[in-house]
Amino acid sequence: MRGRDLTGEKTISEFIRIVVAVLLAYALARYAAVQKTYEETERTLRTLCSEVQTLREETGVLSRALDAEPDAEQIEKLARDRLGLVMPNETIFYFTEEDSTKQKEG
Repeated sequence: MRGRDLTGEKTISEFIRIVVAVLLAYALARYAAVQKTYEETERTLRTLCSEVQTLREETGVLSRALDAEPDAEQIEKLARDRLGLVMPNETIFYFTEEDSTKQKEG
């Protein structure tokens, strides 16, 4: 009877060792996956923090620009560039690709 008990105990002991080994392998695999996700999240966080800092600096520059009084040159430049306005008695010439091609051929 004692031989059977030892064999049964060995089988249970081996089974427990196998179960523990499988659980340990699973835990290590999950840890590796979580570690990878954590590192990716940290990289994303650093990138986003950098973007936030850049946007805050840009916001500060734009805010100061809004608070400053524009001078006459800035107003004139905006009127010309954005609105297409011209000064009185000013003549505007428009050149197209066809005009420059005809001049080269002629």
